[in-house]
Amino acid sequence: MHKSISHSDKLCPLLAGMICICCLLSGCRMQARTEMFPSKEGYLITIGEDPTDRDTRWAKYLYEHLKKRANDDEMIAFGVSEKEMWHIIIQIDPTVQEGFRISRKGSDIRLTASDDRQMLWLQYQLIKKISKEDPRIDGSDLPPALVNLTDTCGTFAFDYQSIYSPAGLNPDYTGVMGLNNFDDSWGIWGHNLRKVLGDNVDKVYATIHGKTDDSQLCFSSPEMYRQIEEYIVNNFGEKGNSRFVIAPDDNPYACTCASCTAMGNTEKNATPAVTELILRLAQRFPKHTFFTTSYLSTQQATEKPLPANAGVMVSAIDFPLRRIDGKDAQEKKFAQQLENWKKVTKNIYIWDYINNFDDYLTPFPILKIAQQRLRFFKQNGASGIFFNGSGYNYSSFDEMRTFVLSALLINPEQSVDDLVKSYFNQEYPVSKKWLYDYYIGLENSTQSGKKLGLYAGIQESENSFLNPEKFTEFYDEMGDFVSDAKGQERKKLHGLQTALSFTRLEMGRDHSYDVYGYAKRNGKEIQANPQARKWITQLKEHKAFAGMDCYNESSNEIDYYIKEWEQYILASDIKKNSFLGIAPSSTPKMNKNSLKRLTDGTHGLPDNYHFGWIIFPQEECTIDLPVKEVNESGTVYISFLNLPRHRIYAPQQIEVSRDGASYKKINLNAEDSVEKGEMVKAIVPIDLNGTELLSIKIIGTKKPGAQIGVDEIAFIP
Repeated sequence: MHKSISHSDKLCPLLAGMICICCLLSGCRMQARTEMFPSKEGYLITIGEDPTDRDTRWAKYLYEHLKKRANDDEMIAFGVSEKEMWHIIIQIDPTVQEGFRISRKGSDIRLTASDDRQMLWLQYQLIKKISKEDPRIDGSDLPPALVNLTDTCGTFAFDYQSIYSPAGLNPDYTGVMGLNNFDDSWGIWGHNLRKVLGDNVDKVYATIHGKTDDSQLCFSSPEMYRQIEEYIVNNFGEKGNSRFVIAPDDNPYACTCASCTAMGNTEKNATPAVTELILRLAQRFPKHTFFTTSYLSTQQATEKPLPANAGVMVSAIDFPLRRIDGKDAQEKKFAQQLENWKKVTKNIYIWDYINNFDDYLTPFPILKIAQQRLRFFKQNGASGIFFNGSGYNYSSFDEMRTFVLSALLINPEQSVDDLVKSYFNQEYPVSKKWLYDYYIGLENSTQSGKKLGLYAGIQESENSFLNPEKFTEFYDEMGDFVSDAKGQERKKLHGLQTALSFTRLEMGRDHSYDVYGYAKRNGKEIQANPQARKWITQLKEHKAFAGMDCYNESSNEIDYYIKEWEQYILASDIKKNSFLGIAPSSTPKMNKNSLKRLTDGTHGLPDNYHFGWIIFPQEECTIDLPVKEVNESGTVYISFLNLPRHRIYAPQQIEVSRDGASYKKINLNAEDSVEKGEMVKAIVPIDLNGTELLSIKIIGTKKPGAQIGVDEIAFIP
């Protein structure tokens, strides 16, 4: 376990190793300003006894950066000074048991760290704490400090910690928050070997079912080793200290050529050949570190011990995002997976997830779940964490969440509530309580044990944590806070208001004409509320905010979403609709609440299968509608989704029946090459007078894994 924070240097090593670094928490509480730092003329930066070049370099770093923040250059000195100053002594000591230490004696403040990353973080903790008490030092751009300047020591919980989000990727702040800079951390990342192989990738294609297959790679190939070796030598050198992920492509297949099979590969297990390549590279480049993955075809752990400069990146994709209670079968399975890897390596990094990758803009309350997972990962041998977020794309509450997650990566025992409050208190002076109350309410709603969806639509988010009443109240109040705020707070709130307009539109679309919907019902018609156009107008301002061009990892554009909203919903071709509000049923059975979408008078949007479509994974399905009360002649409109990139295809044929008797069959033809989704309609003139049950049998394509997407079924008299 990680070392403890202590107010004494006398804790025995065993006790220190058993206690969490909980005193970091005290830095998150609001501290009253004292006259401690302003009581002297300034700050003298110096080095300790027997200094090394690293000590001197870090002392100069602190001198330069503290001087930039001072309103008087002469109050910051280096080496010696005749003024009465605070003495800040810098020392790098790789032998210390703690990763970092602050000790104060008289006017001396000594900062000691075991490595450069913890020293950088520690210096900015010092600057922030000084700035809170000394108005001559500006630390307003720094996140809240986690430590107090008393005798305090501790160790980062993980050797590697990175957050793939806009704030976590900001090179000016990764070190400030104690994070590894993702862009500088990896020479090869993820499933990116093909970029290294370039035009020669065809020389290392896998053999699958006895044939060359370009969907996967052969890791026993001498050419594979040669090209990776050449790439490392040319780009990183032999004496560098970089990390490399050596992973198969993102599919479950493994090469079974003669050499891979001889190493132990099977059709679904590439671990043997990948491990041999890792071992060879680790021996060739002892200064670099090489990681295999535990994911899909390499999920099975190797039985061969890995050297000190090799390890594994374990994907947590199959470990559901919900409260950890020690009873979940998948939790136990993941713990066993880590246990298997612990037998062969100490370098176990976890690839975990902190966003809904189909919706970056709707709030995603991951913090308390992430805290539990970090404790679990640490307990089960993890030494590094990669939190996969929205990358460079805007994500609601990202700066606050990145601050809290970075603090939890240092010490997962800290209070999430206190960390969130500390951040909002600093960054949102006008709206702090309002933001805190709503966001913590979201976090607490996830503690019921419900799973957060990594690829979820608005309905799934509502079922998990997003209460429509509370969200709409929060959204409606936001305009007042934007108006009252000033400067950066106003800009940030305006960005959040714009992003959450997407959520409001999705909630409105999904609820159609109920109390949270975008429209009102008037008999057999629905009419959009004026507020819906205001939500769209607000969302159109997204271009003013960095990274807010798209709303998900597939790079679906917000502008295109708005275009479809205006085309299919605000300018809908469904006018008077005699099926409005009828409750359909289906074979196979589907959720009744979901089936209501079929007759809610609101079209789905073709660019995304989450936007109003009922997805049937079978080749055939039947939808039944009780139409006894209709008694009219008119036209039935049925909308289907054609979205080939997600294996959702318009059906080949539909058969319409009245009270069990076949009425009409219609063949549909749709292109498989469309880049974006498209709506395909079936139009059936029909007389429903005297009909009690209308049945629509849908026959899909015979393509592998094909699904059927159905939306609005309307009857226009």
